Amino acid sequence: MTVVYGLSMAGVVVIEEQTHSSTQTGLVIVSSILPGFLASLVAGAVVDRFGRLPVLVLSHLGRALVALAFWGGTQLDSPTLILVTVYVVNATGIALSQFATASEMAMLPDLVGSDRLLSANSLLGFSLLVAEGLGIVVVAPLVIKLGGAPAMGAVSTVLYLLALILVATLRLDPETTGRADRRWPGWTVFRSDIRAGWRTIAQDRLLALVIAQVTLAGVLLLVLLSLVPGLLARHLGLGIENGPFLILPGGLGFVLGLFLVSRLERRLSRSLWIAGGLIGLGTSIVLLAISSSQGGGSSLWFLVLLIVGVGLSLATVIVPSRTIIQERPPAEMRGRVIAAQLALGNAAAIVPLILGGALADWLGIQPVIGLLGLAALSAGALGLHYARS
Repeated sequence: MTVVYGLSMAGVVVIEEQTHSSTQTGLVIVSSILPGFLASLVAGAVVDRFGRLPVLVLSHLGRALVALAFWGGTQLDSPTLILVTVYVVNATGIALSQFATASEMAMLPDLVGSDRLLSANSLLGFSLLVAEGLGIVVVAPLVIKLGGAPAMGAVSTVLYLLALILVATLRLDPETTGRADRRWPGWTVFRSDIRAGWRTIAQDRLLALVIAQVTLAGVLLLVLLSLVPGLLARHLGLGIENGPFLILPGGLGFVLGLFLVSRLERRLSRSLWIAGGLIGLGTSIVLLAISSSQGGGSSLWFLVLLIVGVGLSLATVIVPSRTIIQERPPAEMRGRVIAAQLALGNAAAIVPLILGGALADWLGIQPVIGLLGLAALSAGALGLHYARS
């Protein structure tokens, strides 16, 4: 995951160096949405039919080859070929990541068992947060400064192969992982495999509710992040470059939330943790909208505390949700259910790109932020009602 974030940053650097265009830089992000969505539609069926460990190993191998292509393609003489390389590498890497993520999430219960699953997900959440920081703040800037953006491709290739070696040493009990056929069944059976994952979700009310809740939380976060630059510049009188400093308290809150839910997991049911997290998220966002309308330095520290609250609440939504999504389906269906949630998340990522800025321009940034908070509060109230009943 460190490589995923680092290589993505290197791609943005290459685009900026070649085009000096913010539009082109934005297209790098947009170009990954459709491949990610399409790959997530089939990733679960592939994982469940061909086996979690083989798919994960092949995903790492594929991403190592993609990183190698980045290293070679970004050193070509043709600016057009360089741009094509970055777009293709980004789209292919995101697509392969859907298979890797579905494999990892489906494999985790097999490795740790149900009693330690929530704690393992908390540790995984912390690992991903650290990986993002290492990739964007440490590895990519250091490699790019010393060897240029193409060098990130070479380093990424080595690190992906190291990840492949590490996961290849895992041993899974066939009795706990479900049946893996490992034969191509034909398109008709394969389409039936894909539909079976969605049917499993539709037939399990709790599973469907949790997937809807965690997808909503992800959309709200993306929209909120898309509004942060305007909030800083237009209402707080701060430079847009200060955005990362306001995101840092969110990361701190997320870590606190991970610690809280792993230590006190048995005090509440999974459903109550999620409902409480959404209510906390909604409350923090609504107060953020109200406080930012006042402006001034006196409210800045209060805004920081609210952002900590946003991060903390997200952790108490994401970790129990992920645990339920892993626990509820039968072992042989787990990959498909996880991939279905990834597909919904990828599809929902389009919402902030299309509607977030337009709504903010029409209604204003603070009203839109307030609506985000109300949506989270409503989802939390629905979850609380379900948990009690």
